[in-house]
Amino acid sequence: MRRFLFVFIFLLAAVSGFCSPAEEMVTRADLLMEQEMYSKAAALYLSAEKTAPDNMLMGIYLNLGICFRKMNDNDKAIAYYKKAAVISPKMADIYYNIGLAYYYKGEYKNSIPYYKKAIKISPEYTEAYGALAMAYREMGNTAAAVSTILRAIKINPEYAGGYNILGNCYEDRKNHTKAIEMYKRAISIKPDYSSAFFNLGVVYDEIGQYINAIDAYNQAAAMETKDHGVYYNLGVTFMKVGNWFDAEDAFKKAIRLDPEHEASYENLVISLRKNKMGREADKWEQIRIQRFGEKF
Repeated sequence: MRRFLFVFIFLLAAVSGFCSPAEEMVTRADLLMEQEMYSKAAALYLSAEKTAPDNMLMGIYLNLGICFRKMNDNDKAIAYYKKAAVISPKMADIYYNIGLAYYYKGEYKNSIPYYKKAIKISPEYTEAYGALAMAYREMGNTAAAVSTILRAIKINPEYAGGYNILGNCYEDRKNHTKAIEMYKRAISIKPDYSSAFFNLGVVYDEIGQYINAIDAYNQAAAMETKDHGVYYNLGVTFMKVGNWFDAEDAFKKAIRLDPEHEASYENLVISLRKNKMGREADKWEQIRIQRFGEKF
C-alpha cells in the first residue's frame, strides 16, 4: 500500500556540460536516497535548496518530505510535502504522501482529506483508496473501510493490497473464514506478500490452527527478515505446540531485530527452561533485568 514518489531532480547537462553547485548537491543526494541514507541526503537537499533555481525546488521539497518520512519526522515531512504541493498542486502522489505522514502520526482524521484529494486528481489511484480505507479502519469505521476498498478492487481486481485490507476488516469483525479467504486471495496475486502471510498466520493462530499458523509465519519470515514481530509471533505459536527448541530460535531472532522488545526475552527464558537449559535461561534473565529492570 505504501508508495513514495522519489524524484530524480538532476538531469545531466549534456548541452552545456556544466553543473551548478546546487545540481551537484542534488545529484549526490539522489544517490544517497537510492542507498537509503536519508539523513545525509536530507542535509544535501537542504543545502541545495538555498541556491537552487525555481524549476528544481518542487523535486527538492518532495524528496525532503520522503527523507523526513523515512526518518520518522512526520511534521517536517508534511511541511515539505506541502511546499511541493504549492508548486505542483495537481500531483496526486504529493497528497497521498501527506496523508501517509498524518497517518503515521496517528492523526487518521487529518489524513483523510489528503487521500481524497489524491483520488479526486487521480480517480484510479488504488493505493490512495487503500490508505483511505486503513484510516477509516483505524478510526473504527469498518463499514467505510470496506466500501472504500471494494471501490479500489472494482477499479483493479488484481490489487493484492486491497484483499489484504479486506482481510483486516473481516478479522476485525471476527469473520475468520472470510479473512482467511481474503489473505489467500492477496497471496495468490502476490506470492511474496509477507504482510498477507503474517496476517494469515494471526488468523490461524486465533482459531487454534497452529500448524497452519506456523507455516504462514515461516513464509512471512522468509520474505521479511527485518520485522521482529514475525519471529515473536512464530515463537509464541511454537510454544503453544510445545516446540520449545524452535521457539527459542525464533525469540533470539526477534531480539536481534528489536533488542527493546521485553516479551521476547521473557518467552526466550521460558523456552530455555522448558528445554532444561537452566544456565542459559539464567543468563538471558540477567540480560533482561539489566535492560528492563526487575519485575515486581
